[in-house]
Amino acid sequence: MAVMLERGEALEICETVLAHAKAGGAEDASVSLQSSVLSHARFADNRISTSGRSEDLDITVTVWVGRRRGSVTGNDAGAGALKTLADEAVQIARVSPVHREYVPTLGPVTYPESRGFAAATADVDVAARAARLKLVLDACNDAKVTGAGFHSARASAIAAATANGNRRYFRSSEAGLSVTARSADGTGSGYYSADHFDLARLDTARIGQEAVGKAVRSREPKPIEPSTHPVILEPQAVADLLGFLTNSFDARTADEGRSPFSSKDGKTRVGEKLFNERLSIYSDPMHAEMPATPSTSDGIPAARLPIVTNGVLENLEYSRYWAQERKREPTAGPVNYIVESSQPAVSLDDMIKATNRGLLISRFWYVRLVDPRTLILTGLTRDGLWWIDKGRISHPVRNLRFNQSVLAMLAPWNVEAIGASRRLSPLMVPALKLGAFTFTSVSDAI
Repeated sequence: MAVMLERGEALEICETVLAHAKAGGAEDASVSLQSSVLSHARFADNRISTSGRSEDLDITVTVWVGRRRGSVTGNDAGAGALKTLADEAVQIARVSPVHREYVPTLGPVTYPESRGFAAATADVDVAARAARLKLVLDACNDAKVTGAGFHSARASAIAAATANGNRRYFRSSEAGLSVTARSADGTGSGYYSADHFDLARLDTARIGQEAVGKAVRSREPKPIEPSTHPVILEPQAVADLLGFLTNSFDARTADEGRSPFSSKDGKTRVGEKLFNERLSIYSDPMHAEMPATPSTSDGIPAARLPIVTNGVLENLEYSRYWAQERKREPTAGPVNYIVESSQPAVSLDDMIKATNRGLLISRFWYVRLVDPRTLILTGLTRDGLWWIDKGRISHPVRNLRFNQSVLAMLAPWNVEAIGASRRLSPLMVPALKLGAFTFTSVSDAI
């Protein structure tokens, strides 16, 4: 049975730490707590190698004394340990420099209930998990490929309290499975992963079949000249790149001229059509497939937040501090990112049929940011790359290194088709058919 703190227990710990902090001289304080349980199974060489379960508790107290800040984290909920936690935070605050970005902690706020928790994910049936993983291992053995992967199920209870009366408590869960398969001759490799807040909705068999199929189909790849090619990116490949974009939707960096969304004279590019008109990106804590904690990290109640609508940059993220500096309201998110098309989704098969010559890409690996102002990334293809000729997959291709701007990738003229969005937490992303993608060299890696 999963051991996570219930609302009353969690908030009582927060209240105790707050009381100690106030008694020690703190003028303002916040306490956050996370109680979690993690269950996992790892497999390699077509057999389960490890299985385990762990429970954890993290308590963080942050205090301000004369606008000086101190913060301490511990994992002991004993009475003496909680007092020590608060006392140490106050001691650190007293000897720290003035915290110039101090904003008083939040007061009472009403939050909606979190929807992203499933009891079955918190309490994993180990025997049932082993039976599901056997389907993956059997698929590997039948195809004569070597499989390895990781299955995890995590559930958390998060609580927070402030000296100004804010109280919140949410539960969340997430189960995930990733599988890598290699062909016996060492020339083919496949990868597939999926996750869901409800373990019962994690399709273990399909994950294994996808990875195994890619490994078999990618054997004996042929080299091609690196160049600018049309490409089709499967959802995993899109997710591997778009995290760099979503991390850039910050108002402060844009206002300060350090962002791809900065403009002249201290302005931003909000209101400009920067992306393909079919493309929209938003955050929604109540999304049916990917519900998120209904609170930002600042404690603001989260709500649906349009970020890009029909290609137009609509909103950037304002923290409480930066909103105060800019004399506006902090944003109610983002807490997740949903990327989708405003038009009917195009299937992967139809994208392939509509491609005269180009590449089908399963996944990217070792992706690194080259230029934050233009969002140029570099990295490698991996675990499945194929050449498309006259609307059909012709043959597997040796891996390639790319140098590509995400902004140019999603530009109005470059996106030719958008698929249905698939959950790859914290994103929901579609497959994309792109007119041009830049490759710079061949890689010997499989």
